Amino acid sequence: VTGGYVGEQEAGERLAQCIADPKCAKSGVYWSWNGGAKSVGRWAEDGKPRGAGGSGGEIFENEQSDAVRDREDAEKVWEYSAKAVGLTEKDMCKDFADEYAQKMGV
Repeated sequence: VTGGYVGEQEAGERLAQCIADPKCAKSGVYWSWNGGAKSVGRWAEDGKPRGAGGSGGEIFENEQSDAVRDREDAEKVWEYSAKAVGLTEKDMCKDFADEYAQKMGV
């Protein structure tokens, strides 16, 4: 349970905040928002989440749960996410290789 559901628009805004907000400059942090979730959400018959709320609030540094820190689960989430968006190993390495070559003047 994450404590709440937010819509696509707010999810995008939160992602952008993690990227651009100076408050989020610290690396390796699990960022959370103290939104208004009051209960555990559920999936409605229309396939959309209902009941948890959770939107709004201020960003803060949070502790990761044991589930988030589980390496095997993290690797599965990464693999499934990469597959879902069509990201290949070659794609993942390309940006790093290009950046390294640029820094080295190659």
